[in-house]
Amino acid sequence: MSTPSQTAFQADDETRASLSVGGGNSSTFTPPLFKDCTETVHRMHSLLMHLLSNPDEFESAITYYKTKSTTNTLSDFQGEFEKSTDVGGSFGIEEEEIPIVFMVFAHDAEVVLPQAHTASQLFGYEREGGIELEAASGIVSLCQLFLRWLALLPGGDHTHIIEPPGLTVMKIAGGRYRVTAAHRVVWTWNNEFLADPAASPNQAELHFGDLVQMIVVDVFETDCDGRLLSYCPTFDNRAISKTGVSVERLRKGSSKIKSQIKHVANSQAAVRVNRAASMLGRMSFRAVVTVKDSVQKKIDEKRKETGNQSSSPTDGKSAKYFENKLDEANGGSELKSDNHISEAEENSIKKRQQLV
Repeated sequence: MSTPSQTAFQADDETRASLSVGGGNSSTFTPPLFKDCTETVHRMHSLLMHLLSNPDEFESAITYYKTKSTTNTLSDFQGEFEKSTDVGGSFGIEEEEIPIVFMVFAHDAEVVLPQAHTASQLFGYEREGGIELEAASGIVSLCQLFLRWLALLPGGDHTHIIEPPGLTVMKIAGGRYRVTAAHRVVWTWNNEFLADPAASPNQAELHFGDLVQMIVVDVFETDCDGRLLSYCPTFDNRAISKTGVSVERLRKGSSKIKSQIKHVANSQAAVRVNRAASMLGRMSFRAVVTVKDSVQKKIDEKRKETGNQSSSPTDGKSAKYFENKLDEANGGSELKSDNHISEAEENSIKKRQQLV
């Protein structure tokens, strides 16, 4: 009869054996593999910036939920939504467009945004006392919270992604991703506050109608399909600066050019062009080598025709040949006696004697 401790050890052995293969010598338990969705995460972030720049998309999502839902809870609605996406059920997926919010956020996504209802609160006394935050879960609740926050940034353009650093994507367990990014939001300042005597003299005062900008750090987490599970933007409501229309237009144009360059560089046409350019380079090099060989061949033939008799400086080995001959000539002159008088010197001596 086994004791309770022996029974516990046997249970542990059975558990280890269930996690091992081939006799239980080593554990071969491997976690499930998920496909890489890094590119999908980048696209989801771009869609998120589009949503933040177009608050009407959140209103469309709320309207879509109210008109299409025949259930009482959001989870039931999401179940019907996924079912209709697969089989084309009562939602009429094939005939109408689904709001982007349902594509970007999971049905149980959570967001944490400022709780402020007015700009005077968010950009007024909360600059000193700190920002009050509020969380929301579910598509309808997060859409309502987004609408309230974006109303404090009227006409805000969130599509100015700061690169570098761009997106930092960390893959975590379960096929999920944790992402950080940064973007600039540009909007028209619709407030007028009294001058703050404690403000720095270098800080520009903001007036009604000014075009202003603020940096927002995006922190979010996605599921294995790239849809957002949570989103928590982080920004400093004390760091708002003026900007200009011409400057923003120039930045917008440069960002479009960069995106087009990236798109072209990653396209199949760019691959073909690069391949053709490399082939052209190799062909050009081969052509140069062929021309060099043909010229060298003609030079060799010309030398054979002349019989290699030239000792002129134009011959291939003429420089060294000429130096050797010159050394021989100098050596020959050294063999002569030191008392030897040349004919020119002898004639010169005769002329001098006649003059005397």
